[in-house]
Amino acid sequence: MKQALIRKSIFPKRCAALLLALLLSVGTALPVLSAEPGFLNFQHQVNTYTDGMFPDVPEAWYTTYVAAVYELGLMKGDADGNFRPDGSVTLAETAALAARIHQTYYSGSAEFTQGEPWYQVYVDYCRGNGIIPADYTDWNAPARRSEYAAILAHALPENALQQINEIADGQIPDVAADSTDATEVYRLYRAGVLTGSDAYGTFAPDSEIRRCEVAAIVSRMAYRSLRKTVELLPKPPYPDLPERERKDDDFFSDAAMLGNSLVDGMMLYSGLKMSYFGQESATVKTYRMDRLLQNRYGKVYIELGINDIGSSVESYIDGYRSIVQRIRDAMPEAEIYILSMTPVTKGKASDGYFSMNKINERNEALHALAEELQCWYIDCCTPLCDSEGYLHPQLAASWDGAHLKETAGYVAWAEIIRTHYAQ
Repeated sequence: MKQALIRKSIFPKRCAALLLALLLSVGTALPVLSAEPGFLNFQHQVNTYTDGMFPDVPEAWYTTYVAAVYELGLMKGDADGNFRPDGSVTLAETAALAARIHQTYYSGSAEFTQGEPWYQVYVDYCRGNGIIPADYTDWNAPARRSEYAAILAHALPENALQQINEIADGQIPDVAADSTDATEVYRLYRAGVLTGSDAYGTFAPDSEIRRCEVAAIVSRMAYRSLRKTVELLPKPPYPDLPERERKDDDFFSDAAMLGNSLVDGMMLYSGLKMSYFGQESATVKTYRMDRLLQNRYGKVYIELGINDIGSSVESYIDGYRSIVQRIRDAMPEAEIYILSMTPVTKGKASDGYFSMNKINERNEALHALAEELQCWYIDCCTPLCDSEGYLHPQLAASWDGAHLKETAGYVAWAEIIRTHYAQ
């Protein structure tokens, strides 16, 4: 069914883009299709893709691209039959890919004889044709997204990357107009080859490019019908978020929440559907954190609660900083939300150890940390307080002045999250 869909609705004619296979054969060459430069030189099909042929390719945003590049003989799986969509691509593989795209566009074939090292013939070709904008010291290093864009943008002439999107210089939130490789990144955004990871067009230029992203980018370069029209939204300044229209569960399908026992309560009683990694804070920094990092999420919410309120403010914030940095290293495209500590009842605060002064002090520090690390901050304290600044009695668990009531308290907390989001 997927194959028929690709043929009828996405690819009215079989096109061919050239994407270096994970298992690149020595001396592989595509047949000559045309002597005239142009997109007609990408017309070719060699394989048939079937649903489930790659066990590690689920129904995801990149599935159609994987099917397309495989059917055109541009990417393969590894020796175990996996596609490795999250695997990295090296600078050498990027050069080989760019050389093949360029030569096919201009001559109708990609004929290279590999030597030692295997990638030298591609590097020499790219240098000779003005494709590589800089010298790289380690061709076996993983390509960063900005490096990949800088090379691929020169694999086709500018008139083959016609502008379809109005994107002003400096509009991509993490790519300054005068930064290295900005010209090429903006060219690919304007051509609809790159779209960013969110509604603002965030690019994450320093993160490694993944194979699933490579499949999408190269498919869009060769298949103009796959290029995306986008209208980037202005990104609000970190860390505060305005109250917005309520989001339903679909918005949180790619979200996870990391934290303490309050997070378990959110999972059990709020009705908010996302992935939860809760329990006491001691496990957050080890077992639960490790489990979280085994996956990739578009949104990650962090709420450590009051378990460590006895530590200094500096120590408390350092714990958050370490967690944010680990998540960002593993998931550079994810939106990270730091949730404030929730309030406690007047009775709970009366012993002084769990005082609202301590909670407010740490919440102010969390707000500053979110601004420093360019994360989002959600005030989950003020909306849950009564007129005296304590957890509202109607939202508090009867057995404890720190946990929320089942289910009213957790539903109220979830509503704050549903109405405060970045995109």
